[in-house]
Amino acid sequence: MSVFTPITTAEARAFIVPYRVGDIIDFQNIAAGVENSNFFVTTTEGRFVLTIFEKIPRRDLDFYMGLMLHLHASGVACAAPLTTADKVVIRELKDKPAALVTRLSGNDIAHPTPQDCHAVGAALARMHVAAQSFSLKMPNWRGFSWWRSYADDLTVHLSVAVRAQIAAELAHQQDFDRLDLPRGVIHGDLFRDNILWDDHGSHHTPQMIDFYFACNEQWLFDVAVTANDWCLDYSAYPEARLHVANAKALLAGYAGVRPFTKAEVAAWPQMLRAAALRTWLGRLGYHHFPRDSELTHPKDHAFSARLLHFHAANEAGNRALITI
Repeated sequence: MSVFTPITTAEARAFIVPYRVGDIIDFQNIAAGVENSNFFVTTTEGRFVLTIFEKIPRRDLDFYMGLMLHLHASGVACAAPLTTADKVVIRELKDKPAALVTRLSGNDIAHPTPQDCHAVGAALARMHVAAQSFSLKMPNWRGFSWWRSYADDLTVHLSVAVRAQIAAELAHQQDFDRLDLPRGVIHGDLFRDNILWDDHGSHHTPQMIDFYFACNEQWLFDVAVTANDWCLDYSAYPEARLHVANAKALLAGYAGVRPFTKAEVAAWPQMLRAAALRTWLGRLGYHHFPRDSELTHPKDHAFSARLLHFHAANEAGNRALITI
């Protein structure tokens, strides 16, 4: 969501014409994130996000756009892409694929409560259930094979101690792809900044955005990725650990929609470690392979390492968080 490809208001105005959303009255860069170029577009008929896809192959975008449309049509609170009169979703802008997506009302929250985490868990489970009827497939391009190959790419930049910690965790996760756990489409990146809260009236509704890490994977991995961001104990910072009440609430909210299996309960400590490892490797990459972009935001890779260490040392406590 950082800006790698700057565009003018005139270029944006020309791009949105086929979507029939009126004329632009306000246009702004979005200065957050690291994967795509995003812009807020306010028109005479509504508010939207214009996204230029910097890294995602064009052939994969049908999955992401189709998933968002499917989930939105199924009643999941999420952003949805617009289509032109000719039913086209993806068009080109600056010789790159681009799309126009609804801009949701609300804001993200930095310090969630157990009530918030319960709502997030339930929303994630509803998304998993709704996506079962989505026909397109996407392998997890940031799964175990990527962890191993990316760790190799990073080797020359890492200390002996860090390389040893990553190698030990990869050995611990070697059976990750062979775990016999329920699978389906996952969001893959449901961090706090990828949920906007609709607080109109008496509602406090989590609305999902940024589905560009979505793929087919073990559902429990998605729960762990989400818990590792939503359920942090900020009072312990700079140390990393989970907030027990928030974690229990998120897991209870999820299980209220889709109950966990015995195998998932047993695998929960491993999944928390797997999720922390993936995030750590990604943030090491952002640190050591920075992009030449107009706006960037550093990621705290050292914190992700400490969170992985916490999970490795606290498996019994993590297992006690989840029940059938």
